[in-house]
Amino acid sequence: MKKYLPFWTLLISGMLFFVSCSDDNDGPNGGNGAVPQAVLDAFQSQYGQTRAEWSVKDGYAVAEFTGESGETTAWYALDDARWGMTETEIPYSALPQAIQSAIKESAYADWTPDREVDVLDRNGSEKLYVIEMKNGGVEVDLYYTEEGILVNEYVDSDGKGNDYSNYLPQTPVASASDWIEQNFPGARIVDVDVERNGTEIEIIQNGMKHEIWFDSSSTWVSTKTEYERYNIPEIVRTFVETNYPNYHIDDVDHYETATDSYYCVEIERGDYEKKIYLNEQGEEIGRPSTDVDVPSGGGAQVTSGIESFLQKNYPDAYVKERDYDDGRIEVEIIHDGREKDVVFNFNEEWLRTTYDVYPNELPDAVKTALKAEFGEDAYWGNDDCECVETPEGTFYEVEVETRGDDWDVYISAAGKIIWRED
Repeated sequence: MKKYLPFWTLLISGMLFFVSCSDDNDGPNGGNGAVPQAVLDAFQSQYGQTRAEWSVKDGYAVAEFTGESGETTAWYALDDARWGMTETEIPYSALPQAIQSAIKESAYADWTPDREVDVLDRNGSEKLYVIEMKNGGVEVDLYYTEEGILVNEYVDSDGKGNDYSNYLPQTPVASASDWIEQNFPGARIVDVDVERNGTEIEIIQNGMKHEIWFDSSSTWVSTKTEYERYNIPEIVRTFVETNYPNYHIDDVDHYETATDSYYCVEIERGDYEKKIYLNEQGEEIGRPSTDVDVPSGGGAQVTSGIESFLQKNYPDAYVKERDYDDGRIEVEIIHDGREKDVVFNFNEEWLRTTYDVYPNELPDAVKTALKAEFGEDAYWGNDDCECVETPEGTFYEVEVETRGDDWDVYISAAGKIIWRED
């Protein structure tokens, strides 16, 4: 039997429509804002005679009701009544064991999880579990797949609830779908993000996360593959252990374009962090330069606090990419013609900025100190040096060559050597 809502329910749903969807004032069917009968039929087919409160947002009819798991929200497309997504809640203790284990092994192991977890069941896309983690006054939402792969992490900077409308499933254009099926057979789509200059598609295959970029004509541009600590490629691990024995590996990403393929490896030593780049043979290379127009540029959103910092300290900077990693917010910008990595903690406090400089750009005090320490024959002209700006001051990491030895030197802009190692 079809479900027909009483007059007052339809009236209320119409009022909710005008409140929640100011950019579609004519209503979902060009009439008075009532939910289309086809949507009601689809809801009844899925949830029976369950009573629901309806609203409309971004081309979807949204039903809020009490389901078997408690508070539930279901989304249906207005144009064809197709089910898009259902959000439910489960207790943290009911999380799949793979997710609980992944959290215990992550940088959030000591954080406090919320007792309730949001589950996003999505039509044709990967099911996601959203866990809110707290540490002092900082809240972070972690998005995991059922098998324990962390696909996203976001700082809850405004304290407002998330309706997850940006996680409604999207279908890539046929050419992009065909490319993914050919190159990543059996992959499952996590997210599709359409930007002004292309599309980013996030997928899961064989327990690994890949981010694939296509240009505005749906031609493949690049693929980024993220590695976790447990599956770091042996060629990377061996190189770091041999050449940077006092560092530990924090993060490894593999990038592939039509003309290049390399690893970007973040290594840490205490509070100091640096990026190194390796080719497929495990040999260190300079930071790759690319003309690839990755479709996240300019559209990479940052909070107002970070935006204010960037405008003050790096005026006219172009925000290329933003990422969350191990309790930090990492923002990649283009400023004064250079790529710079600006790092904040989750309280939006600036930690450091790193970028490459040419050896001839080193301050005179640095050059003088290096000559005094390593001799007049010391040489540092082969490789780029790295500038590290911090709240405590500006420092440089320089690779110094002497007769028979190579040294990695960390030195202040005033010429004080902080540490060195061969």
